[in-house]
Amino acid sequence: MTAKPLIHMTILFGILVFMRNVRAEGEVWNGLPHFEQRELQEGKTVEFEENVDGSVWPRFIIYQLVKASPAAVAAVFWNCEKDPEYIPNCTSVKILNSPEPGVVNAEYTLSMPFFLPDEVYVSRNQVKKISDRDYDIVWCVTQSRYSKSSVGSLRVEEHDGMSLIRYTNLVIPTSRFAGMLRASAGKQVMECFKALATRVILEIEKTPALLDKQIHALECSVGKSL
Repeated sequence: MTAKPLIHMTILFGILVFMRNVRAEGEVWNGLPHFEQRELQEGKTVEFEENVDGSVWPRFIIYQLVKASPAAVAAVFWNCEKDPEYIPNCTSVKILNSPEPGVVNAEYTLSMPFFLPDEVYVSRNQVKKISDRDYDIVWCVTQSRYSKSSVGSLRVEEHDGMSLIRYTNLVIPTSRFAGMLRASAGKQVMECFKALATRVILEIEKTPALLDKQIHALECSVGKSL
């Protein structure tokens, strides 16, 4: 191959990488209507409910801007063993194994209302670094007492020196009576989301050494995932 075609291929590769990163870094923000963007800039939380065929509960989608780096937000969320310290009704989390970097299988125990037995479920969590500053964490419940399936994601991208968080959660419960608890389920999802945002700010202000340790662990997990 002559030098000229090689230069052209190198330039083309660089352009493709740049375009990919541009799409990744602004994908969530650019996909929001201007009205929602304005609400987020005013410090509000934006929430949507998306009906899903076959489920009495909707997919919950929540957006918020947080005064923290994407690495800080992703690192706090990724360290699931700390969940019982700040997530409502979460009483324990046990790491079962990590079959590969960026993948963790964990067992969660949640206290249930109405004298119901605790929910004990196993979730497969995976983290990826999708650009120089942005992260994507997805999870899928593989064992559960109360749900047929449960999937979700946490997307964190840099925006104006802050983190834009998009949190999604879809639980398909086993009980046909769960439809009566739709409002309660939405409230619990919002409480968990707000607890995460509060925890990130608390660690920045009160326990920066812990946050640095978690960020280091996050970076070890993502490795070369770009």
